[in-house]
Amino acid sequence: MFSYVYSDNDSLLHAEKDMRTGLEKTYDLYHFLLSSVVAVADYAEERTEIGLRKFKPTEAEANPNLKFIKNKAVANLRASTTLTQYNEKHHLNWREHSDAVRQLYSAMIERDYYKEYMSSSNDTYFADLQVLDDFFTYEFEDNKTIESILEDMNTYFTDDIGFVLSAIIRTLNGFQRKRYADTILMPMYYAEDDESFAFDLLHDALKNFKHYSLIANQFIQNWESDRIAWADVILIVLGISEATAFPSIPIKVTINEYVEIAKYYSTPHSHIFINGVLDKVIQHLISDGTIKKNGRGLIEETKIKKRILKPISV
Repeated sequence: MFSYVYSDNDSLLHAEKDMRTGLEKTYDLYHFLLSSVVAVADYAEERTEIGLRKFKPTEAEANPNLKFIKNKAVANLRASTTLTQYNEKHHLNWREHSDAVRQLYSAMIERDYYKEYMSSSNDTYFADLQVLDDFFTYEFEDNKTIESILEDMNTYFTDDIGFVLSAIIRTLNGFQRKRYADTILMPMYYAEDDESFAFDLLHDALKNFKHYSLIANQFIQNWESDRIAWADVILIVLGISEATAFPSIPIKVTINEYVEIAKYYSTPHSHIFINGVLDKVIQHLISDGTIKKNGRGLIEETKIKKRILKPISV
C-alpha cells in the first residue's frame, strides 16, 4: 500500500506482484533463520573435532562437552527434508556467511542461558528446545552483522526479522508436541482463505483509497493534512476497508490491529491518532448503513451504535 500510494503508481497488478513478493520473501527468511542454529551447531562440531586432533589438546579439548552438538531439536532440524529442500531450492544457505555463524556461536557461548544448559544434567528434549528458544530470542536482537547480511540478501528481509523470529519460536513450541520437524514447519498461510483475505483487502483499499481518505478527513479536527504521516493515512484507509469489506471481522479486532501496526510502522503518537479516527469513521459508517456486520462481526456493532457520534479533536 505504501509503495503504491507514495509512488503514485496506478497499476493494481504491480501492487499485487509487490505484495506477493514480500510474502514469499518473508517465508524465505523464516526458513533461512530457522536453519541458522543448525549452522551454529555444525560450526561447534567442527571446532570440537579440530581440538581433538591437536597434538596436545587442552583438558577441555580432550574431553569436550557435546551437549549442544548432540541437541535433539537441532538434530530434528538438520534431518528435516522440508527445511533442507526449501533452502536448496531458494538458494538459502549459511555456508556463504561463515563469519556470521562464528559470531553467533561466539556470542551464544558467553550467554548465561547457554552456560546453564551446558552445565545442567537435564538432558530432556524440553531442555534442548529451551536453549534453541533462548538462541532465537537473544542472538538476533540488535545484531548489526545479521541485519547487514539480510539487507544485502534482500531488502524485504530486515523489516520482518522480529516477526519471523516469533514464528520460529512458535515452531519450536510445536516441537514439544511432535518431534518430527517435517510435519510441523509452518505453512506459508495458516488457512486457505488467508491469501485471499490479503489480496481482497489490498484490492478494496486501493480501489477506494481516495473515497476512504475523504471520509476520514471529515473526522479530523485541528490537524493540518500535510502534517499527517503517509503511513497513518494508509493504515486508516486499510482499517476502513477491512471494516467495510469483511463483515465477519469484529470492529474491535480491526481497530486494535491497525493501532498495533501503527506502533511499529509510524510515529510515536500515531497509534492514538489512528485509534481515534478509525473509531469515529467506523461509527459513522455503521450509522449510515455502509458497514454491515454478520456472524462474529456483530459482537461489537450493537455497542458502537449506542455511542454518541461527534468529531474528534487531535
